[in-house]
Amino acid sequence: MRIVVFGAGMQGTLYGARLACVGHEVTLVARGRRAEELRRDGAIIENALTGARVVSRVTVANALHPETSADLCLVTVRRDQLAAAWEEVSAGRGLARVLIMVNHAGSVSPAFDARDRNWSVLGFPGAAGSIADGVDQYVEIRPQPTVIEASAPDVGFALRQAGFKVALVADMPSWLSRHAVFITAIGGALCQSGLDAQRLGADSELVHTLIRAVREGWAAMDRRGIGPAPWALRAIFQWVPSPFAVAYWSRLLRSQRGEYYFAGHIRHALKELAVLASDVRGVLPVDELPALSRLYAAIGATAPTHAP
Repeated sequence: MRIVVFGAGMQGTLYGARLACVGHEVTLVARGRRAEELRRDGAIIENALTGARVVSRVTVANALHPETSADLCLVTVRRDQLAAAWEEVSAGRGLARVLIMVNHAGSVSPAFDARDRNWSVLGFPGAAGSIADGVDQYVEIRPQPTVIEASAPDVGFALRQAGFKVALVADMPSWLSRHAVFITAIGGALCQSGLDAQRLGADSELVHTLIRAVREGWAAMDRRGIGPAPWALRAIFQWVPSPFAVAYWSRLLRSQRGEYYFAGHIRHALKELAVLASDVRGVLPVDELPALSRLYAAIGATAPTHAP
């Protein structure tokens, strides 16, 4: 397939490089220094835990032009960049299909109309990491594979061929709304811990607060008829007794994966975290949810110019 990836950050580089490795014709849309790195060195991805490295040669474009033709376009920008990105992507007359892999609370943007909804697919990546010195250092998230709308099994198949574990989800807007509560609660707790995952993991009281915050938010979503969270997260947040849940999250946050899954990204994406918290506020009465409200106040104090 001809595939365009709009957004050449950690996620876009990883997915683009792997898709290129299995024979697809991949173009990464990148600008500035990142475009220079990709043209000079290729798309370099490295498993941060094993050190396994792959270099893929991809085409690099500075913009997505309306006449650009592709079988699939992956949108892999941050939530705060989505509105501007969508203006460019939605003008692409030659894009057969669009896969949006962006954090949001179930509503992509005001411009996301019925025509766009039928033309596009919602998804979410199953990896985390960052780019350092031009190298995309990633880890795959064990409990959370790449998720794709069940209405697009062909897109899921293409990603499986590229080596990703994929789960098909019937109600992606609900999945994304639940995930937004989860990740903003962890983000708020990290903001209270100086954006240090190990420090958060060592603070059992604060870990308990983030668990209460997720439970509060999800209970409010239950009352609004929003679909359930993924099974694995429901088990650890809602079904497991609090002491066991605190022990689990404390251990994960203190581990190397706590840095890769959460803290490393959030330190570089405070604006996205604040916008995502605003998304959740548009869905839930956060001020009536004391634990979640406390954590959102920490986001506002840490990113004051982008407070939710």
